Amino acid sequence: MTPQPLYIASCSFGKDSVATILLALENNEPLDRVVFVEVIFDHSHNISGEDPDHIKWVREVAIPKLEAMGVRVDVVRSVADYKGWATQPLAKSNNPERIGKKRVWLLQGQCALNCNGKLKAIRNYYRQFTQPVVQYVGIAIDEPQRLARLTANKISLLAKYGYTEEMARRKCEEYGLLSPFYDKWKRNGCWFCPNKPIPYLAHIRRHYPPLWEELRKFNEIPNKVSEKFNKRYTFNELEARLDRQDKIDLFNEKHKQQTLF
Repeated sequence: MTPQPLYIASCSFGKDSVATILLALENNEPLDRVVFVEVIFDHSHNISGEDPDHIKWVREVAIPKLEAMGVRVDVVRSVADYKGWATQPLAKSNNPERIGKKRVWLLQGQCALNCNGKLKAIRNYYRQFTQPVVQYVGIAIDEPQRLARLTANKISLLAKYGYTEEMARRKCEEYGLLSPFYDKWKRNGCWFCPNKPIPYLAHIRRHYPPLWEELRKFNEIPNKVSEKFNKRYTFNELEARLDRQDKIDLFNEKHKQQTLF
């Protein structure tokens, strides 16, 4: 007799994955549990790699609300952390000159940390199950390219029920389960990602100085593969650019206050 599959929702606690869970509950779709994989910046100092506002909301609001609705949530932490990955000397490289040097910065658009940390963690998580697993993934109906890549064991409930990304957002708002991240930003991700826009990085530096100080420490590490934080700036050049952004943000805030009176 073939064992019954487990139905598990992969959840970043972004709008699409949360809306997927809500649709499963509303439509009596089978849902055995939810899994959230948390990226870790530094295991030794318990520093999350998730956006600080988002992870606080996940822990204090989202998970308790879902559990109160009868949903089991499993939290898995990434196997590798950014600090360990970034500071370990390269043992192999297509460029012999890089061997022995430290990665330090992520290459923009090429997140090897995701493969070494998050993906390994989720694979290890699914290995514990002996029965087949069907995964619910948060892909909206207006994301046809991503939907086309779905494999047989992955289902989009958003597509099944005709939900766009905007509809997913409204569904989360309806339940009070929209991350505060969306108050200012469009896409979630690691707070130290080089793909983040300048206003976001300025926000992290201004409001979370201990986190930014961790990056300053990384900048002092010698023998890097590259001094480039991203494709455009070294870290020192980025700091100068963020100084200019702070002035822009301060001007905009003053102007906004003046128009209120």
